[in-house]
Amino acid sequence: MVNTPTIRKVIATSRLLIQLNRNQISARRGVILSGASGTGKTTALTQLGRAHELAIRKRHPRDRHRLPVVYATVPPAATPKMLAMEFARFFGLTFPSRANVTDIVDAVCATAAHVHVDLVLVDELHNLNLATRSGAEASDQLKYFAERLPATFAYAGIDIESQGLRGWRWAACTRSSLCTPPS
Repeated sequence: MVNTPTIRKVIATSRLLIQLNRNQISARRGVILSGASGTGKTTALTQLGRAHELAIRKRHPRDRHRLPVVYATVPPAATPKMLAMEFARFFGLTFPSRANVTDIVDAVCATAAHVHVDLVLVDELHNLNLATRSGAEASDQLKYFAERLPATFAYAGIDIESQGLRGWRWAACTRSSLCTPPS
């Protein structure tokens, strides 16, 4: 994998946010990678996760139970339950189809705390359709995870600026303005 200037900038900005967020109780900042299809957003996101995991493993070489990075994809036409199940799947948690979203979220948050997650990568953010009730609720579910988990969230998606994610705290990493610090 070639470590391009864009990937280096995404990693540097995100690592700074992780450090700034480390002692925050709430209102943690995140980063959104936005751009056209095929511009390397997912690659940058996964390289961020890889770099962070390697740094944490180097800092805590004996902690085999630590899982510092979570990766989830927003499914098309996402609902809060679908989103919670994506996180649960990452951890290998299984639930009956009748399980309620609260139980799933509680299990995900407890597992994430137990394994010391401090970076959450969310890909395909453009699959959130804020014009629908379920899309808006799925967006709220992501914000809820961001409040409950003591972690920095990094999102990637196609042309996210046009989706109007009001109320989100993030640094913008787009083609036109790479990794502008959050306000």
